[in-house]
Amino acid sequence: MPEPTRARPPAGGQAVRRAGAWLVWWVLLMSFWVILDDSLATDELVAGAAAAALGATLAELAGHQSGLRLRIRAEWLTPVGRLPVQVVRDTCIIFAALWRRVTRGQAPRSGFVAVRLRPPDDAADERSWRVLETWRRSVAPNSFALGIDQDRQVVIVHQLVRSGADR
Repeated sequence: MPEPTRARPPAGGQAVRRAGAWLVWWVLLMSFWVILDDSLATDELVAGAAAAALGATLAELAGHQSGLRLRIRAEWLTPVGRLPVQVVRDTCIIFAALWRRVTRGQAPRSGFVAVRLRPPDDAADERSWRVLETWRRSVAPNSFALGIDQDRQVVIVHQLVRSGADR
């Protein structure tokens, strides 16, 4: 019995998806440009649009060549909303440790922490979830996710100033 072949989406559908991904990248990068540049002058916006277009093209090209297609679900983005608070908190932790190091010579206790995870039920989207989870746990300045141990369902995080608290 022959193996079933995987149906390929129509070429037009793939082009629409890639154009949509490019547009999302462009909007994101242009938004960052406007925020960082803090100017709405026409020449600045044109420069930003060109830079965002170049960045979006490179990001989409790299994503296409890698063959990795991420499917992020809306419910996975809920913890991302807590990132600004976490970044501020971790920044305070780092500066406090730096202050103690400079004033008292006290070195911070750094180390690895295993943070418990609850992966999604759908195994097809698990790779996308792991990418998002690794990124989310690496944004704040005090922590960097090294990887996910799927057998133990934990993410291994290195903390510059170890708190021991799971997040």
